[in-house]
Amino acid sequence: MSEDAPAGKRSRQRRGPKAAALDAASGAATVERESGNRWRPRDGERHLMNYSRHFGDLGDDDLFFRATRSIVTAARRWRKLANDRVKPVRQTMARWETLFLVAFSGDDLTQSELAHLISVEGPTMVRMLDVLARDGLIERRQSDTDRRVTSNRITPEGMRVIGELMGITNQLRREVLEDIDRDKLATTIEVLGQILRKIDTLR
Repeated sequence: MSEDAPAGKRSRQRRGPKAAALDAASGAATVERESGNRWRPRDGERHLMNYSRHFGDLGDDDLFFRATRSIVTAARRWRKLANDRVKPVRQTMARWETLFLVAFSGDDLTQSELAHLISVEGPTMVRMLDVLARDGLIERRQSDTDRRVTSNRITPEGMRVIGELMGITNQLRREVLEDIDRDKLATTIEVLGQILRKIDTLR
């Protein structure tokens, strides 16, 4: 070893290749952290690898974990991004989803039916419907035969808002999905449909 070598180099050389490899890994991790919080496919792989080291061979559970993890992560990221896009027009994806179902379900849906379709609790749905009615986007009507039942109907202003939000989210859908093979997208829709139907049988 040269006595003229800088102190930093001498330190790394004395510690040997294993320590140098650890330095490299640490540096890579630092670069990842400093590059921001964007999700990368290897993030989920790293978590699963650490999990496997602890619990051993996962078998099919490995594949099932990857599938559900990807579905949940993609849904959360999509909703966050979509909410950011519709925020300038003072809307949210929760409002859009409710308006869409009220407008295009073909029947006047009750709040319990809407809560089931959107997978929220009844009180949460009631608050959402009250706000939408206050904003003039839906009409709420009590049943003539059962005063405990309230149906909901879209208003012209509600239809206008749906059109506005569809324009915004359709542009976002193109940005996210346009580079994906159409056959793969069709397969994805089919598989997700199977998953949703299976989930409904387990509720």
